This record gives sequence, structure tokens and C-alpha cells, in this order.
Amino acid sequence: MMRILRGFVRRHLILQRCVAHARARWIARKHPEGLAPPVPRRVIVEPTNACNLACVYCGNKDMLRPATYLDLGVYEELLDQMVALGIPRLTLHTIGEPTLHPQVARMLAMAVERERCVMMSTNGTLLDEDLARAIVRASPDVINVSVDAADQDVLKVLRPGLKLERLLANLRTFRRIRDEEGRVRASPQGPMRMPTISVTCVLTRFFTRAVERRFFDAFRELVDDFEFHHANNHGDYVHEDPSAPRHMLPARLRDAIYGRIREACHFPWDALYLLSDGTISVCRFDFDARVKVGRFPEQGIAELWNCDAMRDLRRAHLAFDFEGWSQCRDCTATLYSSRDEHLALTRRILRRNGFVPRRSAWLPVDPRRTAARTAAAQVDLADLSPGLLHGGARRAP
Repeated sequence: MMRILRGFVRRHLILQRCVAHARARWIARKHPEGLAPPVPRRVIVEPTNACNLACVYCGNKDMLRPATYLDLGVYEELLDQMVALGIPRLTLHTIGEPTLHPQVARMLAMAVERERCVMMSTNGTLLDEDLARAIVRASPDVINVSVDAADQDVLKVLRPGLKLERLLANLRTFRRIRDEEGRVRASPQGPMRMPTISVTCVLTRFFTRAVERRFFDAFRELVDDFEFHHANNHGDYVHEDPSAPRHMLPARLRDAIYGRIREACHFPWDALYLLSDGTISVCRFDFDARVKVGRFPEQGIAELWNCDAMRDLRRAHLAFDFEGWSQCRDCTATLYSSRDEHLALTRRILRRNGFVPRRSAWLPVDPRRTAARTAAAQVDLADLSPGLLHGGARRAP
């Protein structure tokens, strides 16, 4: 009964937000800073804040911070501290396009060599044969490709500069190299050729049923999984988004209603962000380092995680009092989106299009531990079929 009730609440955004808001208030009574783990569960790294696209719903094009590229020495120090502290997960992507960094494949390999679970998100425009092979040989766990339609006219509006045919050709190349040369490693789904390939799609008013069908026709045979989510104002950078879905209520009134029942952002209890200039932030939409808590490597991960700025930020989010953190107060990400909402939305769209993921891009908190448990229950690798090793997707019966 409780599982049915929890499922019902999670499927209804207002109910889910009311429960999350009440829970935050309840926790704050005894623990004003919440219950943070001793170290972050993951670190998100920005190889560069430069980007070769100008997506309408993204704040990158309005960023004032100059383009910089992360120093490999700083990155190596970060990885070594992650190993020493037992932090299992690393993501290469925040504000910019990571494949613009000339050493991005080396950065992936350095993290994999230290047995971290490694993800990277990219717009896919630069995944030519040489870069695709270098990334596959680095053997990260997941490569997410961000694309929101399989119609060039729609992409011209949403992602100016993205050429659909080039992207599809790059994905075909990447998938071929992965299936031919990908290293077989343990994953939460068992031994697989790495990396898992997924597509992340931001839903806009242009994502009609006809566009949706063409989207799956174009990508279903190229990727292992999909992720769908709605756009938000990217930390109050995007005010007039022509792609935003239309709603019955005016945006200002809707924001005010959901703002009263908002949930606390999970990032202050989950992750640190290393920006390309060495700034440490706590926000995936922090284009100009406004949610700054320190600098690395001048301060270590453990010190940053427990510093005064982090403690103040946690108190602000649990009390919903954002004095000093106005960028958090004005961000709509915690009003309308959460991992539960994204996952439920994704499952609904996949069912509608008869797509069954062969492996999951939705990683658990500690994928290495999950993979070890899975491996213990697996048959001998020699008995596995080539189809399982290659991964891929299949149609639902």
C-alpha cells in the first residue's frame, strides 16, 4: 500500500512538491543544515565553458564569464582526491561543450584508470571518427548526446548551428566503433561494451507527436537509452524562451504558486562542481560562478564540502530563505523538475513509442558497488551472447 501511495504522489507534481516541501521543513527543525554525507557523492567537472551552439533555452549564450579550459594538473589533483575520499562518480560537462577541450579523451581515460564511474554529455557535433575512437578507447561508462528533435527545421530554431545529418552520421560512427572496439567492463547491468550511449532530450512546444515519432525513428537503433526532461530558466538566465511549452496559467502566477511549495535543491547535499577556471560551485546552471563556495586546489574537496559557504547554502535551501543566494531563489529548476519527474516522464514516453532500453543510463548512487553485485550473479563472460556484449536497444513486443 505504501509503495502504491508513493508512486501516486510521485506521478503528480503538486503532491510531490508538497510532500518534499513539508519534509524539508520537518528536517530543518532538528537539522538546520540537513543531513549531508561526509563527502560529495559525485563531482561534476567543466572541461570548458565554451560552446559551439547557442540553444534557445540555454544560458550559455548570455554568459559573461570568458572562455577557459581546465588545466590537466588541476584535474589530476581532483581525481586523486576523489580516490582518496572514495567519491565514486564523475561527470565531464556543465556549462560548455566538453569535446572542445583538446584533451577531453585523455581526461576520460584518467578517470577510468582511477576506477571512477565516468559520464560525459555532449552535443555530438564534434564526434568525428578520430575523437569517437579516442573516447571509446578511454572507456567511460556513459556518453549522453543532447538533441531535441530529428527535424532540421525544428533544430534550426532550438539549436542554431546543429546539422542533423552530421549528428546522425557522428552517432552511427560512434556506435559502430563502440560495438567493434569498446572495452568489455562491469556495469550495473552486467558486463558490457563501454560506453553506454544515451540521448538526452529537452521537451519543448515543438515536440509534437509527429516530431516524437520521427525522433524515435531516427535514434532508436543508435542508442541504448533515452532521458527526457522539461526546460527551466537555467538559474534565471533564460527569461523569454520561445520554445517553452504553453500553460493555462501565466508564467509569473505559475511560478508564484509552485514557489510556495518548492522543494530544496538536492545539489548542496549531492555534488560539487569544478569550473574550468578552478572555481568550485554547487549548481549546474552557474554560468557566471554566482553560486561560488571556494576554489580548487587551494582548498581540498573535503574542506570545500564542509566550508561555511556550503553550510550557509544548505541552511538557505532547507529554510527556503535565499538571502545572499538570489540566483537560487529565482531558479525554476526546483519548481518543476526533479529526478523522479524526469524518470517518470521518460518511462511514459518510452512506453508510448515501444522502446525498451537494453541498458540504463540512469545510474545508481554508487554504480561501481552495484556493478560488483551484478557481476557476482552473472554467468561466465564466455557464455554471453554478442548481442548482450554490444548492448543496444530492442522494440517492445
